[in-house]
Amino acid sequence: MIIDKICTNLNSLDHDHVHVYAIWGVGGLGKTTLAQLIFNDSRVDKLFDFKLWLHVSNDFSIERLAREILKCIEGDSSNLSLMELEPLQQRLQEKLQRRRFLLVLDDVKNESNEEWNGLMQALRCGCKGSAILVTTQSMKLADTIATLPTLVHPLSCLSESDSWLLFKHYAFGVERELESTEFETIGKAIVKKCEGLPLALKVIGSLMCLKSSISDWLCILQSEVWELTDEGTHTHILPSLKLSYDNLPPHMRQCFALCSIFPKHHEMDKQLLVELWVAYGFVPSRGDSDLYDLGEEIFNALVWRSFLQDVKECIFEGVTTCKMHDEMHNLAQSVMKYECSSIMSGEILKFPEEVLHLSSNDIIYLSNEVMAKAKSLRSLITFEGFSRIPTPDYIFEQRYLRVLHLGSSSDMLTDLPESVGNLKFLRYLNVSRSKIAALPNSIVQLQNLQTLKLTFCENLSELPEGIRYMRNLRHLNIHGCCSLDHMPLGMGQLRHLRRLSTFLVGQGVQISELQELNLLGGEFSIKGLTNVKHPFQAQSANLKKKQNINCLNLSWNWKNSKEDNIPVNNSEGILEALQPHLNLKMLTISDYPGSRVPYWMGSLVNLVSISFEGCRRCESLSSIGKLPSLKVLELKEMDVLKYLDDEERNNQNLFPCLDKLIINECPCLIELPYIPKLELLQIIKSNEEIFRSVKELNCLKKLTVEGCHGIISFPSDWFQGTPDLRSLSILDCLRLESLEDGLQCLKALEELQIMGCPNLRCLPDGLQNLEKLKSVVIGNCEMVKLRCEKDVVNMMDVNSNVIFWCSEFSIAWCRGWIHEVEGVIQEG
Repeated sequence: MIIDKICTNLNSLDHDHVHVYAIWGVGGLGKTTLAQLIFNDSRVDKLFDFKLWLHVSNDFSIERLAREILKCIEGDSSNLSLMELEPLQQRLQEKLQRRRFLLVLDDVKNESNEEWNGLMQALRCGCKGSAILVTTQSMKLADTIATLPTLVHPLSCLSESDSWLLFKHYAFGVERELESTEFETIGKAIVKKCEGLPLALKVIGSLMCLKSSISDWLCILQSEVWELTDEGTHTHILPSLKLSYDNLPPHMRQCFALCSIFPKHHEMDKQLLVELWVAYGFVPSRGDSDLYDLGEEIFNALVWRSFLQDVKECIFEGVTTCKMHDEMHNLAQSVMKYECSSIMSGEILKFPEEVLHLSSNDIIYLSNEVMAKAKSLRSLITFEGFSRIPTPDYIFEQRYLRVLHLGSSSDMLTDLPESVGNLKFLRYLNVSRSKIAALPNSIVQLQNLQTLKLTFCENLSELPEGIRYMRNLRHLNIHGCCSLDHMPLGMGQLRHLRRLSTFLVGQGVQISELQELNLLGGEFSIKGLTNVKHPFQAQSANLKKKQNINCLNLSWNWKNSKEDNIPVNNSEGILEALQPHLNLKMLTISDYPGSRVPYWMGSLVNLVSISFEGCRRCESLSSIGKLPSLKVLELKEMDVLKYLDDEERNNQNLFPCLDKLIINECPCLIELPYIPKLELLQIIKSNEEIFRSVKELNCLKKLTVEGCHGIISFPSDWFQGTPDLRSLSILDCLRLESLEDGLQCLKALEELQIMGCPNLRCLPDGLQNLEKLKSVVIGNCEMVKLRCEKDVVNMMDVNSNVIFWCSEFSIAWCRGWIHEVEGVIQEG
């Protein structure tokens, strides 16, 4: 209904260019979920030039909102931090002018007409049909800000029957059935107490799934918590949430409550949460199990019970994030009271004597004055900061600190003071991206330190020699420390290490230091393998016994300098001796000087991803084609490689699960086998003969061809073998002259991009018949002459999302038909 209203108002004759829609209702009803469904709807995608989403909550500052909107549009906030309101508004108007936008303002609480009008003044310049969608718990606010009364949507509670269906889904799932009518009677009585609130029903349903007896169900139904009032509290806590919290195991209650250190709507990093829980001893040990793995189990349990939600996993960045529902955040805050606090823009620290866990979105709010008042801090976390000020000295005088996470705020930190050694209770220290060149020797006095994160400290040239005495160290991350060229002696003495991002062989440090570190897990890199002289040395690393490593990177020449005098046979023997455990899921081999892959490669049945980079002498990848779990294969700078699997080139059963193949700078690779499930193919600076070797890629959805200078045209029937292709990018193919007319058969094509092809003389006919085509981008193709101007005009009229982007070199060929699309250009 709301989407229909947005579509209808797009071309209405109303005076307002920007319409305001309001969704209101009590907490836990699903306002944000409804707004997300609208925001992500495919129909809405086609209507707007861009979409923006902002969480507002209590901080309805026009200056903050203007800055956040500009940050969403521009992607960079560094030059916005010092701008005042008026220039911010002017800049925002410039960005929005003649642009149709959708802006969601989630959880607005401020009812001030003056501040709302001030924000609207900057937003009214949007193109006709622009929309602002507001979610709020205030009926008064909704009625005030909506452009028309018909644009207010009061969100009602679920009906009794729908409430029962939702509860039953979580309480019984698919496999478990109602064991008796008594369960149903009690369950329906519990459902009534949830008052039709989806969040309450999900949470209490997840709790009841763990209760197997009638007496347990009756205990929940008859609990006094249902009768709790809000007297003496500032925040309404749903009884169902409190009941579910009370039924958590004690350690899970601690883990959940600590999440209130982050502000509302904050996207929390799963890894950071687990590391904090481990640092505080909240994760109970279980045999020989890794505490970080057990912490992940707790995370998954809290997600399943809806205490954490909106989990997003970015595979390529290796990051998983989550959020807390506002009502859950209120619950966590009510448990922690004043022990947890977060200082955001414009806020001051309340009850500094009582706060134990403190966070801030910018280090500027953590002045020496503030730190002097908060004398009992156990945790200090900063994130996002952009103020570019030095780290306050007083932070390192907080002698009771267990956790110090400076995050992105540490980029102005040039050195750690010697006084850091006085933080005797410190278990977690993160100074990533700092300008530190060397750690103070006093850091080895931190005998309780478990986690030390130094990622992307590009000036760091050495680690303290005494680091081997930090016997409780479990996690050392030096990823991206490009000035670091060796490890200190004695690393093998750190027997509790479970995460070590990188081990550098050289300057007297032998790979045998890894022999006893069999608890290592997660992602692990060994660099400088040129310094390993004999296979028996490599074998002493004992990789085969390190069963917790799931991602392994092996690099011969980690600084990428070319050495052609490395003995080939020796390096092959060394790689053979570095056989990993069968649990391995991701493998990268870089700058390997050998000519063949090791024999153990074919035994890695759990391997999901392989990447070969700079293996310039490698001639064959025999045996990898039979790996049953392999989904991703990346080949880069493989100078002499001709075939993916030389031994069984005609075997139709190779690569049974491969869905992503990237070929980059492989000039001799001329043949691909049949790959039945391939969905993404990138061919970059490689041999055009590849296209003649395979003509059936029925599952292919995305194809990128870049820098293949030898290609003049694609085989005439090549695209007929890719019926499901949705995205086609052809970039910097200097000799490409023709695409024939094969694109006509790509009925599923949604995106077409052709850039930097100076000899391409025409586009194929019939593009207007590709009904799903949303985006066409043509750039730096100065020889192109359109065959049929009318076809292009018709296509642009029908589908306004099709964009022809013309560089300064190609404007000339648009002159002949510019008058025919004048209306389209004026519209958007």
